[in-house]
This record gives sequence, C-alpha cells and structure tokens, in this order.
Amino acid sequence: MKKIRGNTYYFGPWADPQGALERYHKQAADLHAGREPTIVTDSITVKHLVNSYLNYQQEKVVSGEMGARHFEDCRRAVSEWARFMGKGRALCDVRLEEYGRYRSRLAKRLGALSLRKHITLIKCMFNYAAGVDLIDRPPKLSKILAPPSAHVIRRDQRQDELANGKKLFKIEEVLSLIDPPADHDVVTPAFLRPAVLLGINGGFGNTDLGTMPLKAVDLDEAVIVYPRPKTGVERAVPLWPETVTALKAWCASRPQPQDAQHLGLVFLTPEGLPLVRQKVKTNADGAIDGVANLDRLSHEFIDLLEALGLKRRGIGFYTLRHTFRTWADETRDQHAIHRIMGHTLPGMSGIYVEEIGLDRLRAVVNHVRLKLFPDAT
Repeated sequence: MKKIRGNTYYFGPWADPQGALERYHKQAADLHAGREPTIVTDSITVKHLVNSYLNYQQEKVVSGEMGARHFEDCRRAVSEWARFMGKGRALCDVRLEEYGRYRSRLAKRLGALSLRKHITLIKCMFNYAAGVDLIDRPPKLSKILAPPSAHVIRRDQRQDELANGKKLFKIEEVLSLIDPPADHDVVTPAFLRPAVLLGINGGFGNTDLGTMPLKAVDLDEAVIVYPRPKTGVERAVPLWPETVTALKAWCASRPQPQDAQHLGLVFLTPEGLPLVRQKVKTNADGAIDGVANLDRLSHEFIDLLEALGLKRRGIGFYTLRHTFRTWADETRDQHAIHRIMGHTLPGMSGIYVEEIGLDRLRAVVNHVRLKLFPDAT
C-alpha cells in the first residue's frame, strides 16, 4: 500500500509483493496526477474496492453533497461486507454463493427495512466500481443478494404493530406531551414544548428542528418557510397560535451559542449547542473513521415519554410526524400535505403545480389543531 495525495491505495496482498509492485508501477502516473487509474479486475482486492468507494463518498461529505450520518451508514455496511468476505482477497475470487451466505447472516439479525437498506448500500458500491472502471461490470447479485420483498416488509410491519402498537400517538397523549400533567414530576428543558408543538403542528422531525434557521420563522405572519434538510424540497408550514406563543417564549430565553456559526439556529441546547449534530471522528490520514449522531431532542423526548408512561418500542419524537400525517390525511388535500411536510409532489403534479396557497395549508394544519383543541377559534 502507499499513501498518495492524501489517500491510501492498496496494490495487493503480502503474499504477492512483486505483483503489488508491478500494479503500483502501472497505476503510479495516474494516481500521482490525481486521476483514477483503470485497473484490471483481478488486481482489485476487497479492501481496495471498499477504500476507493469510501474515498469517493468522503469527498461528497466534504463538498456538502452527502451528510456525515449517511456516510456512516455506508461505511458500516461496506466494512461489514469486507470483513465477511476477507479484506485481503482478490475481488474476482469472491463467489456468488458467498453473497448468499452473507445475506442469510444479515437476515438473521436485521429487520426487513434495515436489510433492504444494507443491500442497497452494497450494490451502490459495485455500481460505483463499474462506473469508474475498477471492475468491468457489477456482479450478478439481483437474485442472490435480493432485497426483501414488499410482502416481507409488510409482514414485519404488521408483526411489529401487533407487538408494540402503531407508531402513532392518541389525542390525550399528545396533549400530555405538550403540557405534562401537574401530578407528574416531569422536568423538561425549555426547548421541548415548542419542539413538540412544531412536531404535531407541521410534522417537523429531529433534524428539521436541529437545523432550522431563525430567518425561516416569521412569527408575525405565523408561518415557517424553508427547504427540508433531508430532501431539499421547499416546505411552508402555517403555525398555530399555541405554537407561535411557545416559540416567542423560547426565543426570549434562547441560550447563547457556543460557536458563532450556530447564531442563526432557532433551537439550541442549554449548553448552546445544536439540538442535533454529528461528531465526526477521523484517523491519522484524515479519513472519516466514524460518525456519532448526538440527538439531544430525542434523548429529552424519550425521558418525557418514560416519565409519562408512554414509552414503547418504536416510539420517539418522529412519531409526532407520523401522527400529524395520519390526522392531516383526513383533509384529503394531498398536495397541501406534501408541501407542509417537505415531500416532492407526486407524478406530473410536481411539474405543473407551481404554488399552493396558504389558505389550503392553513386548512390542513387547523384540522389537526381542532383534534387537540376542539374549542379553539
């Protein structure tokens, strides 16, 4: 192996030093010039493939095209695959039946949705390798490394619902999360009440709130307008009077940020940090070695659920988004709901629907409000 222009490249196993040296000489000019060399398939090791793919993905993190959390999902998936296959093996020596054994191993410990995601990440790596001529073509994995079927996914979801209930809150549960009963000894941070209201008012999730800029919030007009971080799709959310009041109270006592780059965020922890952030660990070569997701909002919300006796498997802050969507669907205005939640409008509607008026958006959020506060005006 050799480090070239900040990246580590592998040229062969210890058992074949002369072959590794020859491969280095064939690729050296391209690598030192910053070009991706064309490599014959039988020279690629499992580790070489994984490192090349992760280098490519890390560049996307640096450029802002990919989040650190998604990179960590990729890193874990392809690293686990490499350990199973053997990092020093030539890729051409890996047989199709080994992919089948790997899938069986995954299926024993992962649910259907997680299995589907893991398999997708592995296949993306091979598509990348073929796209940059690391390999001639991706291996034929459509059958032997197939994702679980829609039937299996639905079956798992039904079994989970039978064991733990639907991922929804009842009306009285949401009310107790907004204003915990006086007979409960519940102490919550100041950011939690406005966060809960935003979760049920407009389906805001953890990352939505952790990255929400102050400039997106217009409390005079009672509306929030900014692209959803996960999709980049513009969203507009009219605010309830209760949500506006809670946000005004929060902003009046909002902590000072530890770092100037967080001055523009709506929500901060009592210590002045973003509610949701990633802590990136790098190795001596500067490569990402792990990403820890630090989610104070989720932590505090789970503590509140436990204090109120509402905690069960699969329930968290994001359940407010599920609940909002379920109740909002009763209005049957799907385009307005998509705009509120930051979803792309489906089909040709995404091309031809240029604008959805605030009156339609308010009708959706007010329908949800009246379920909680039936006497509200």
